[in-house]
Amino acid sequence: MKVDELCSTATELKDIDELRSENKILRSRLAVSEDSRAQAKFRIIKSETIQRLSINARKQDELKLKVCEDMAYAKHKELTEALVELSKAKEFLAKLGASSYTDPKRSTENVSNPFFLIPFFNKNSSANSDLKGLEE
Repeated sequence: MKVDELCSTATELKDIDELRSENKILRSRLAVSEDSRAQAKFRIIKSETIQRLSINARKQDELKLKVCEDMAYAKHKELTEALVELSKAKEFLAKLGASSYTDPKRSTENVSNPFFLIPFFNKNSSANSDLKGLEE
């Protein structure tokens, strides 16, 4: 009986050792499985974050482009208005030069010369004295 009990106890101890080693193996597999699950979850989160960053960068680029287009349009409009004003001023100067002042030495083609208009300035004007200084 004692031998049977000892054999039974030895078998139980052997079974317990096998169960312990099997438990260790299962725990290591579980750790690997959890680790790979965590890595997969990390890859998914990383992919989603990169996708969101890409979308945000694209939106920022679109906004920058829109701002640049708006600024370019405003500058174009400003330059167009300036050209219209310049054209009106040239027409006015051409009319003024052709009708108000006739000097045989100068023709109406010299309207682009700013000194052509000097006789029209007031003699006491500071602008007139500045222009006379420039003419000399």
